Amino acid sequence: MKKAISIAVLLFFSSWQIHAQTADEVVDSFFEALNSKDHQTLGALCLDDMQLHTLSLSDEIVLNSQSKQGFIEGVKSIPEETEIFEKIISKESIVTEHLAQYTLPYSFYVNDKRSHTGINVISLLKTKQGWKISYIADTRKKS
Repeated sequence: MKKAISIAVLLFFSSWQIHAQTADEVVDSFFEALNSKDHQTLGALCLDDMQLHTLSLSDEIVLNSQSKQGFIEGVKSIPEETEIFEKIISKESIVTEHLAQYTLPYSFYVNDKRSHTGINVISLLKTKQGWKISYIADTRKKS
């Protein structure tokens, strides 16, 4: 019983910490969670109906779409022994009282080898629960 209460208190304070963040902190937390493959935190930072659109840039431009659930399942499917790291090169933002948008050029690494580069555009909305990611668009160009 004590263990269940401790877990409930821990979850409450973890949830409160996520909700008390600024838009900038939510974006930073998103990439920390992505790099550590923490699908629970990723899910908590995004709206339930968050969408992700990716343009793969090669000889042919290919558009892929994912729901939040598809994105989370993709992160969960990364083998434990595979290390990923998305290095953000710079951050530009427009933040208003209830809307925020970030443009983030990046390099993505798998097991310390650069896989691809691109640009992320992330939109956030300030909800009753705090800042939440509502949309992600990114480009991906093989290295």
